Formats: sequence, C-alpha cells, structure tokens
Amino acid sequence: MINLLPPETKLEITYGRRNSVLVKWVSALLIVIIAVAATSAFGIFYIHQNVKNQEKVASIAKERMASQNVEKTKNDLETLSNNVKTIVQILNKQLLFSKMLTTIGGVLPKGTALNDITLSSTDAALDLNIGASDRTAATQAFVNINDPKNGFFDKADLISIVCSDASDKKYPCTATARVTLKTNSSFYFLNSVTGGSTQ
Repeated sequence: MINLLPPETKLEITYGRRNSVLVKWVSALLIVIIAVAATSAFGIFYIHQNVKNQEKVASIAKERMASQNVEKTKNDLETLSNNVKTIVQILNKQLLFSKMLTTIGGVLPKGTALNDITLSSTDAALDLNIGASDRTAATQAFVNINDPKNGFFDKADLISIVCSDASDKKYPCTATARVTLKTNSSFYFLNSVTGGSTQ
C-alpha cells in the first residue's frame, strides 16, 4: 500500500502518536508522585500520633508514680533493710553463755572450775577465770581449753596463774586466760540458729 499523504500530515500523525504516549507516561508519573506523597503524609501522621500516645502513657505513669509516693516507699524500704542489717549484726554478736559454760566446763580437768567469763575490750575476746586446786590443775585447764581438737577458739593466751596460801579454799589457785572466738563459733546465737558453725 502506497502512502499518498502529504509530508505535513505524516508528521502530524507521528507527533500525535508520540504525544499520546507522552501523555500516558506523564499521567503514570503523576499517579506515582501522588501515591508517594499520600504514603509519606500517612506515615508522618502515624508517627506523630504514636509520639502523642507515648507521651500520654509516660505522663500517666509519672502521675501514678507520684500518687503512689514511690520515693517514700523506696526510703522506707532502705530504712527497713538497714534495720534488718543492724539486727543481724547484733544477733551475730550475741553469745550463748549457757552453751559456753557447759561446753568449757566439759573439758576442764578434775580439781578445776570455771568461775567467771568476762567480755574483754574487743568484741571477739573473752577473759576466762578458772579456779584450780593447784598450779598443775590450772595449767592443764588452759591446755584443755587451748586444744585445737576442741575447736572452741581461734586463739587462747594464759594471762596469769595466782595461788594463795589459804588452805580453807577449795580452789586456792586462779588462772586467767584470754580467748578469741572463731567467727563461725556455735557460741554465737546466729550461728547456732542457722547452723553456720563448726561446733
């Protein structure tokens, strides 16, 4: 088929077709731009709403904490904790003198007796006053108390042995020994209750 149309008409038809394609592409591009703008606007709106909601939640939580007086409760708990620590420290230093008397009395040799137990200047040290019939019995009493097999004390020092000439006394000699209690000694009240002792 022979095209007998004039060249101007041919050009108009060609450019008309090109314009039609170009209009389609511009329309598609405009649709994409509108979609992207709508998505961005929705995203910004959604983020803004989330930020507002989180601010409201934080404000409500802050108000609740203020109304519940969390700071006062925290201070009360710290005070209670300190009181419990103090009680534990006091109980940890409480000595069971009845247990100590019977235990020490059980290892004293014949001819001796435990006269007195005195707290010394340091918390863990005690002065034992032992009556004895003679110097040998007094020395043996100290040896028995200091025996590592008994495990009563960390350290024991013989301070003195004094004997009088009085024949009317049952125990004319007096021995004084300074002993240091073990930290895990069963003579402490708390160790005897919790079982945290070697004795």
